[in-house]
Amino acid sequence: MDHCAISAGVFHKHADLYREKFMDLTLYNDFYREFCELLPEGRARVLDAACGPGNVSRYLMAQRPELELLGIDLAPRMVELAREAVPSAEFAVHDCRHLGDLKRHFDGIICAFGLPYLSPEEAAAFIRAADGALDPGGVLYLSAMLGNREDSGFQRCSTGDQIYLNFHDEDHIVRLLEGSGFSALKKSRMASPSAASKVTTDLIVLAKK
Repeated sequence: MDHCAISAGVFHKHADLYREKFMDLTLYNDFYREFCELLPEGRARVLDAACGPGNVSRYLMAQRPELELLGIDLAPRMVELAREAVPSAEFAVHDCRHLGDLKRHFDGIICAFGLPYLSPEEAAAFIRAADGALDPGGVLYLSAMLGNREDSGFQRCSTGDQIYLNFHDEDHIVRLLEGSGFSALKKSRMASPSAASKVTTDLIVLAKK
């Protein structure tokens, strides 16, 4: 069973509702700003993996209008909304578990809460693929929901649909990053936003290749 694809189907179905709840969320803006500041000057190439309705891409482009930004998401309606929100960027329906198929290189990759929909094995593969897609000195931003792996499973969201949430261990994520040649520049824990359907402790990591 492809849990990630099932969750993407729910996000496609309720993309407009998700946009209403999270498009103007400012809780993580300081972290996004730090990501921008770590990028090289000029027309840096950025990948927004699991871009959703374009909320992160919109912030990045507002800070750095010169960015060459590509956003990808497995939910087609999310990609449509992202194109509407950030017409100056490029968006495509693409599975973030297959970064290598893009055949492109980047100065920065940001994956804001894509990991909750990836198993630990898929998350490890994503980090390895990010290493391959980033140029030397490239920056990687990850955020995840912390918890025990055995607590992962289908969760009922506010619409009544079920999505599969994966909880990750901070030490495991750091080991994966270090094993792929990244150094963690910053790690932060914080409570999930009030609009979230499940209360969690979130982890944000900024790393450099």
